[in-house]
Amino acid sequence: MKLRGALYRTIFLALGITLSISQANAQALYEDAKPGDRPAANTDEGELWYIIDRQEEYLKKSPFLVRDPALNNYVRGVACKVARDYCEDLRIYILEVPFFNASMAPNGVMIIWTGALLRMQNESDLALIMGHEFGHYKKRHSIQQWRKLKKSSAFLGTFGILTAGAGAGMAGMIANIAGGASMAKFGRDKEREADQIGMGIIGEQQYDPRSSVRLWEAMLREEDARDYGKPFPVFASHPKTKERVEDVRAAAAAITNPGTELGYEAYRKVTRPFLQSWLKNELTRRMYNTSVQVIGDLRKTAASNDTGMYTFYLGEAYRQRNKNDDRAQAIKLYAQAITEPGAPAEAWRENGLALRDIKQFPEAIENLQSYLAKSPGAQDRGFIESYLKQMETAQ
Repeated sequence: MKLRGALYRTIFLALGITLSISQANAQALYEDAKPGDRPAANTDEGELWYIIDRQEEYLKKSPFLVRDPALNNYVRGVACKVARDYCEDLRIYILEVPFFNASMAPNGVMIIWTGALLRMQNESDLALIMGHEFGHYKKRHSIQQWRKLKKSSAFLGTFGILTAGAGAGMAGMIANIAGGASMAKFGRDKEREADQIGMGIIGEQQYDPRSSVRLWEAMLREEDARDYGKPFPVFASHPKTKERVEDVRAAAAAITNPGTELGYEAYRKVTRPFLQSWLKNELTRRMYNTSVQVIGDLRKTAASNDTGMYTFYLGEAYRQRNKNDDRAQAIKLYAQAITEPGAPAEAWRENGLALRDIKQFPEAIENLQSYLAKSPGAQDRGFIESYLKQMETAQ
């Protein structure tokens, strides 16, 4: 229960630490945030910073915080390329949450979920997403929304979410997150403005803007494949993905002399050690239609020495979805995975168990023995050894 409460509070921080409440009408002009600025404590902006500063102290202790130095240093380095003179004002937090999201608070807290890092394929993608969130920060969109919120009945609801206890249970947690996300939605005009800033940074840094269009097209395919009528609350904090694709395409087309830098190798070097755990976590969402889409897309562009890993987890997505001919598709993918580079030991186990089910015992025994050899500390060793004995006796 404590872990659920920690996850709840951590997710809400990522969704609502900006407290970027829905905007409908034109606002008075706001000056851009300046490097090193901090509002006076006796102002409403100072009040907002105080609230978020307190939440940041919790965030630092979150069990979902990714603390790997190499990954954090790399992501911070890209953030500093994006933010330039604002670099010293940024604090970057990577959270182990398997959904696509990123946010930036007015006090300089930038949050990125590992689900976003999984779906990105290069540094250009990362720079665009961070540049977009930096655009909200620089244009002080959050304080504009905060002032609007304080005049609405939603204000008390926001603090109900912030202070919710750990005993609400998972269903209550998701319901509260949904409420928080619905209040954390920027209007399309502000999202477009943030996209333009992000794309401007992409152009200045000579990144390839076409990759950013590809990323959002993949997100559109994921949204179209989703399992339920409504997207997960994360998507409620942004405009419809179809609109977003249109805006990103327009912003990319407006760049004169676009660059060609992707930063693929640098991105892959720091993220590759985490890919398997991120793929496993992707399946914990239990949104298998979208997982089939996401992993299938990533598999098409996977590095040659990682194809076996993506093929195996695509098979796992089919197996766990378990509709129509999904089991047959999973078996086919397991058999393919063990012939490709990068397949995890579990691929031999699943292939062996599938062969056992159809009584191809010699091949099943060979695969399960390979699994145990590749995974000497396997927790299911006892079960696998019992299957081996049964098949050896049955031959």
